[in-house]
Amino acid sequence: MKKQTSIGYFTALAVLLAFAMSAYWFSTGESKETILNIFLSILIVGLPLPFWLTKALPLARGTAKAKKLNIELETPDVLAILDKINALAVSKGGIVTEGKPYVAGIVPAGLSQGTLLGLAASAEREAKHPFGQAIYQAAISRQARMQPLSASNEIPGCGMEALINRAPVRVGKAEWLLEEGVDIGADLLTRADQITQRGQSTVFVANGKYCRGIIVLDDNIPPETTEAFNQLQKKGIQLVLLTGDSRRTANAISKQAGIDIARSELTDQGKAREIKLLQTHGCTVAMIGNGIRDEAAMAEADLRIHLGPVPVKTGDAAHDIDLPENSSIIIKSSNISDFIHLSELSHRVMDIVQQNRIVALLFWVLLLPPAMGLVKTFGGPFLPPAAALTGQICASLMILFNSLRA
Repeated sequence: MKKQTSIGYFTALAVLLAFAMSAYWFSTGESKETILNIFLSILIVGLPLPFWLTKALPLARGTAKAKKLNIELETPDVLAILDKINALAVSKGGIVTEGKPYVAGIVPAGLSQGTLLGLAASAEREAKHPFGQAIYQAAISRQARMQPLSASNEIPGCGMEALINRAPVRVGKAEWLLEEGVDIGADLLTRADQITQRGQSTVFVANGKYCRGIIVLDDNIPPETTEAFNQLQKKGIQLVLLTGDSRRTANAISKQAGIDIARSELTDQGKAREIKLLQTHGCTVAMIGNGIRDEAAMAEADLRIHLGPVPVKTGDAAHDIDLPENSSIIIKSSNISDFIHLSELSHRVMDIVQQNRIVALLFWVLLLPPAMGLVKTFGGPFLPPAAALTGQICASLMILFNSLRA
């Protein structure tokens, strides 16, 4: 809309200038034929076609090249915004890590490992969070004994609470359990600190008012992700990890992955506030998030990036509610290194846009004075309409050929 408004103003200015200069030369006694030629020449030179092509052609070319990289853009203007990005916010699961959490350890307190895993899995039977699903799948693979579930409720950013054998069972963060009045032994808290320093995540399991142990979860960081982050840092892009994990876990993960800043223990709305804070500090922020779980933060970012193919909506409300909203960029390969290639493409496209603007401005400066008759005052001729049209065509062709380099 802004581009269309600017072109409208430019066209209106060309028309006004054509009328004004025609009126001036009419007052000096020039013939009607000359006045008509002056009007047409100024109007042709003043029409903003080359200026419109300066950006539209390179962006269209860049969008086509992005598609060849298996990357879809919401609009071609995404490339212009991407050129200004200086901060990249990322979620942990599936972005920094593989997104395939697994149970790496079990620390029971008064129970056997199998009993603790079975109790946690019973509560996590209907969980949507990857940690809950990993615990449930681990219990199945290890044939842990699970108990009937009466009711359950998943609390975003905290964990899962359930009613099992008429007793409340909670599986989640230590802070949440403590707020609910659960007694967690000092030895378990100490052990959890030691675990999180290795970059692993801890999930506490409480039965009634007592904590019965810890489930340790891990998720591998692909080497190619670390390499991609290093390249992004070299390009001057600040990397920010936004996660609901503990501070120790977030710091360990960010150190292993080579991320500049880690923001931990965040809810969905907390992630959105961190995006706003980055923008307040003058950053233009892109975010790579995990669909519906990061929807609030993604909505605040200047660019929303989705890794992997977007699932097709089925019309089933229960299924579609977990699908991500429209993304600015969809990297179908799920490889963050493709974001680097796209960033390089955006820089190249915007460099060509700047070159095109110089070409358009140069032709405008060369053609407008003779079209207005300024050269006439020094004994030169008026610019004929045919010459004005030829100049516009030459400018457009130069912009077209230059844009093909994008």
